Amino acid sequence: MNCTSGLRVDSSLRFTSMSCIPYFSGFMALVLLVFTMGKWIMICLKNNKPRFPLPPGPKPLPFFGCIFQMLRNRPTHRWIYKVMDDMNTEIACFRIFGVHIIPVTSPELAREFFKKHDSIFSNRPVCMSAELSSEGFLTTGLSPLGDQYKKMKRMIVSSVLSPAKHQWLHSKRAEEADHLVNYVYNQCKDDATSGLVDIRLATRHYLGNVIRKMIFNKRFFGKGMEDGGPGAEEVEHVNALFKLLAYMYAFSLSDYMPWMKIFDFDGHRKVLTMAIACVRRLHDPEIEKRIKTWESGLKNEEEDLLDVLIRLKDNKGRPLLTTEEIRAQITVRNPLS
Repeated sequence: MNCTSGLRVDSSLRFTSMSCIPYFSGFMALVLLVFTMGKWIMICLKNNKPRFPLPPGPKPLPFFGCIFQMLRNRPTHRWIYKVMDDMNTEIACFRIFGVHIIPVTSPELAREFFKKHDSIFSNRPVCMSAELSSEGFLTTGLSPLGDQYKKMKRMIVSSVLSPAKHQWLHSKRAEEADHLVNYVYNQCKDDATSGLVDIRLATRHYLGNVIRKMIFNKRFFGKGMEDGGPGAEEVEHVNALFKLLAYMYAFSLSDYMPWMKIFDFDGHRKVLTMAIACVRRLHDPEIEKRIKTWESGLKNEEEDLLDVLIRLKDNKGRPLLTTEEIRAQITVRNPLS
């Protein structure tokens, strides 16, 4: 009888200990998780601690940094310059979350950055405006260092910016200079404007005419004006190009916090998307038509830079550039020319 009861007691104890195993395992897992998170936080704090003192700057808020001041004071680059001027410093530090922004206004410090530390600062920044304008970093001027940059740079140096090509396009530039003189002369004789000439308008569209002439071998996308001035298509084209140039590398929070791209707080993505759509609406038909002309054999002589880009071949005799690369290179080359 005692033996039987003893067996029962032992059995109940055995079952009780087995039922405690899941709770014990969960407790140990929780302890391990807390320990791991503690170590991770310590490592992050240690890594975020600067090895050297940072430049002076406005006192940042905990966690958020200077994000609210930057959003409230637009344009941001002028606010940064004003803060630096008030602090009487040529180098400062502005923190956004965990990112430190260090602007420099001193030529001496800038030379030290780009000469002594060129291996660190020679690369191009990966930002939203450059990515949109270059269709995913396909061009020379905006691509970060890498295989694509090397390919496009080699092509530009040897086939587009060579002294031979510069001389080859001289007649087109001279033709547009003559057209500018004729346009200014017509404006001076125009009674409707009392002989006044809008120098800003004339200069902007002279540059646009030269670029279109060298790339597409045409002055106007449409018919233009009777006095030699730009038509509606050319005005829209030049305005879109200058819009791209104005927002290129402009300060945007999404460049420092990539997860904020979906919000577009500053509206840069919307403006750039509209400007790029306008440029592509005018460029793409010309590019596609020219590619089909070369493929069908209806053209056998290069007349402009678009022909040069289409005719480039690799070592195996295949086209060196894709249609997307040609389109992106021409879009970026326009405002950066």
